[in-house]
Amino acid sequence: MPLSARFPWKPEYTVGNEFIDAQHQTLLELANLLHLAINAGQGYRVIQSAFAALMKYTEEHFADEERFWEAAKSQRLTRHRREHREITEELAALRHEGEFGVVFCTPNELANWIEHRLIAHVINDDQESYQGLSKPPARGKR
Repeated sequence: MPLSARFPWKPEYTVGNEFIDAQHQTLLELANLLHLAINAGQGYRVIQSAFAALMKYTEEHFADEERFWEAAKSQRLTRHRREHREITEELAALRHEGEFGVVFCTPNELANWIEHRLIAHVINDDQESYQGLSKPPARGKR
């Protein structure tokens, strides 16, 4: 990971599953690469490659995570799938076809999305879901 990484991995992001935590670390590394490319004003091909890598890995990670939740018979699976779909759509919207060709978001827009959606999802939704696996559901609640 670059020394100037905007989104370094922090211990408080850990969900307690080594495989998923490693994937979350890779997501942040790819997000850092994209942020650096946009911030440095790299050419279209560099930014497009970084964006495509983040998009593809996000989809792969979400599929892996959903398989995990399905195998664990998580009651949060439906909600998690919906959240994953929303995050994927939001990520895709950071790149759009404009009047003058492909337009990418600004570094600030990307940073805001990564911090308030991607990292927030890991901290809030993923951690809550993993913690929920170790606790039996409360009676009468779903």
